[in-house]
Amino acid sequence: MKKLTCSFPAKVAAIFLWVLCGVGGGLCVAIACLAYMCELYTVPSWCGSLQAAVNWFRAEDRLDNYKLELMEEHDRVFSIVFHMRVSSIVLAVLAVVLFILLFIFLMCAAGRRPGAEGITLSFFDRIPLEIILAVQFLALMLLTYAFVETGYAWGPDDPVIVALLVSLEGAAALLVLLTGLYTFAARIKAGGWWRCTLIYMCLRLLWRGLRGTSRFLRRLFRALRLEWRVALAFAGFFFANLFALLMYYSSEDMLSQIMFCILWPFAFVVMVFAANQFRRLREGGKKLAAGELDHKVNTDKMYFDFRLMGEDLNSIGEGMSAAVEQRMRSERLKTELITNVSHDIKTPLTSIVNYVDLLQKDHTPQEEAQYLDVLKRQSEKLRRLTLDLVEASKASTGNLPTELVPTSVGELINQAVAEYADRFAQSGLDPIVTLPEKPVSVLADGRHLWRVLDNLFNNAVKYAQSGTRVYIDTRRLDGDAVISVKNISRDRLNVSSDELMERFVRGDESRHTEGSGLGLSIARSLTELMGGKFDISIDGDLFKAEIRLRLV
Repeated sequence: MKKLTCSFPAKVAAIFLWVLCGVGGGLCVAIACLAYMCELYTVPSWCGSLQAAVNWFRAEDRLDNYKLELMEEHDRVFSIVFHMRVSSIVLAVLAVVLFILLFIFLMCAAGRRPGAEGITLSFFDRIPLEIILAVQFLALMLLTYAFVETGYAWGPDDPVIVALLVSLEGAAALLVLLTGLYTFAARIKAGGWWRCTLIYMCLRLLWRGLRGTSRFLRRLFRALRLEWRVALAFAGFFFANLFALLMYYSSEDMLSQIMFCILWPFAFVVMVFAANQFRRLREGGKKLAAGELDHKVNTDKMYFDFRLMGEDLNSIGEGMSAAVEQRMRSERLKTELITNVSHDIKTPLTSIVNYVDLLQKDHTPQEEAQYLDVLKRQSEKLRRLTLDLVEASKASTGNLPTELVPTSVGELINQAVAEYADRFAQSGLDPIVTLPEKPVSVLADGRHLWRVLDNLFNNAVKYAQSGTRVYIDTRRLDGDAVISVKNISRDRLNVSSDELMERFVRGDESRHTEGSGLGLSIARSLTELMGGKFDISIDGDLFKAEIRLRLV
């Protein structure tokens, strides 16, 4: 059935049969009515012809002379009516039943197209409904006029021609009527049929205009300072009150009394409402001042500037909570910084002092060589720590000179991996480098980008799990080049990514491994100096660092 309602030939055939049933049924009904008015249903069955029926009417004196003369004058028409007086009723009933069934089919087929799911509206279905109704009304009026003129022009001469012309006009009227019903059914099934009406369009246009005007006035009112808004509200109330007074003293009508009864209670309610809003804001401010930073002012039933003030108080509470949390975190990191710096400096310094003391005592040449080797190693460690501190300070304050030039990422990564090949092999790591087919160039300082990669590779050598792989990938993303370094940590990473990028923070809290804990902090500062972005993420034991720089 669904396939049949989508078929165009089936629709055309149904329309043709529907019009044919309408016209044929109308003619059959007209024949039956004419036979009834001429009392042809009372003719005995033995009268086999119209002439016999006329003779029977004359003999019985059942019809007046006008009807008898009419039957004799148009004997051809009345012969058809006489012989079809019974069959016309049967045909009329069949035509009406078929007419209704075809109408139901056409209404079901409205809006359906071959190969389309659901209801599809055509261009005709999107024309405003009032225009279609107006055109239909005009067409039906013209057809009615043509029907009347046909009766006047041809009625006395030839009723057969009249019936033929009336049938054509009836078919045209049915087609006009079907057009409106068909498109109306499609619109109803598509939903929102009122949207394609002129009334709805005009109302929507009017609503948009009123809404736009109200928005403009509301924005204009909100743009004014609070004191000006209060002044305007008071002026409006004053002039409304003055107008009511003038009306009362001039005519003393009921309208002025009603205005008095409305204005003052309204002003009283507004004042009480404003006082209630102010009280709630004051209570919220007191609680925030008392240190209840988690307190929130309920702004659900606040309006205008009271609501804005409540939201500002809530924002102040959130900002103060964030500031306190940041301050506590800063104090904690400062304490950890002092502790870590003291530990990192104290260890090599203590070794240097102890071994200098041993050199001042009696010792063998072999012991002296051993002491000097320890002194050299510890002094180098102290020197490296000092240089890292200076570089970290310069990088974080932006005092390092930076020259941004087009730099080949692939060449720099391959060079860094080649220099770290031996250290990767000693640590049992397998570097996997993935580069795009097309060379990638970024706007960066080669020395700084090299130091960033050096810190990341050095971090992997120190903390990556032996026997695993280090993945170095490069890809393009939204006009930037993204360099990522991923490895599996040897020790459990029980710190957050934000804390891991702080100064003097290491992946191993026991601090047994060498290093100052400044590598990631320096890498982030250098990347930001080059206008890029440096991020790290931790997923279980997976450590991932990403460098994002602008493509050339």
